[in-house]
Amino acid sequence: VDSNENAFKMAAIFAMKDAFRKAGSILLEPIMDVEVTTPEENQGDIMGDLNRRRGQIQEMGSKGNVAIVKSKVPLAEMFGYSTDVRTISSGRASFVMTPSSFEPVPQAIVEAICKERGTVAA
Repeated sequence: VDSNENAFKMAAIFAMKDAFRKAGSILLEPIMDVEVTTPEENQGDIMGDLNRRRGQIQEMGSKGNVAIVKSKVPLAEMFGYSTDVRTISSGRASFVMTPSSFEPVPQAIVEAICKERGTVAA
């Protein structure tokens, strides 16, 4: 055999990419249940921020002058949320985040990830 180690590595990489493409692989991302408790005057800004993070509002409610917003948000979008929610509410809001499910990553984001890594989306 006149092939070197690098040639075998490249052949394996191409074979794996081809197999993933043919299998119709789907990139999944973790989705979190997020419950924010905030003064009512900040509810709109909190909801806007969750929407900006690709969040899906599930439920809204209130107890006295406190609003409760429940949503599902991709974990990748939640980095920095603690700081942002404090800024939006002047430190008066709090949130709880728990794992919910895994969902397919939107195609536009898959393509951006692949471009960043120098690969091709399936």
